[in-house]
Amino acid sequence: MKVTIAYECELEDIPQTIFQLLGNIKEHDIPTLGIEVQDAILSINENNIINTLASVDQARIKLSKMDQKLLDYTNILSGYIKAETDLKLGIFPEIQEPTLEGTQEVSAQDILAEEGSESSD
Repeated sequence: MKVTIAYECELEDIPQTIFQLLGNIKEHDIPTLGIEVQDAILSINENNIINTLASVDQARIKLSKMDQKLLDYTNILSGYIKAETDLKLGIFPEIQEPTLEGTQEVSAQDILAEEGSESSD
């Protein structure tokens, strides 16, 4: 199930927030993707095609989720650049609270990792 997550932060905090979110991908998503690929390699080496297929499929799903997160972060950073440029040019759009918003699956690990990083500040 996909959910939309939105939270607010100050405009100047966006780069640091994206830094933390990218860190979560590096720390949690990439290693689990590597495990799936390694499982596929071991399975194909043992000529276990069914397990290889399952591992490759799981790797594709994990990669797709990472791609969606990265697309969300790209959109956020593009909006950040536009907002910074508008401010420098003296363009003030209607006052609206900025939100970081994207659609992605959220696991308990994502939430706990994010909460854990906040408590260490």
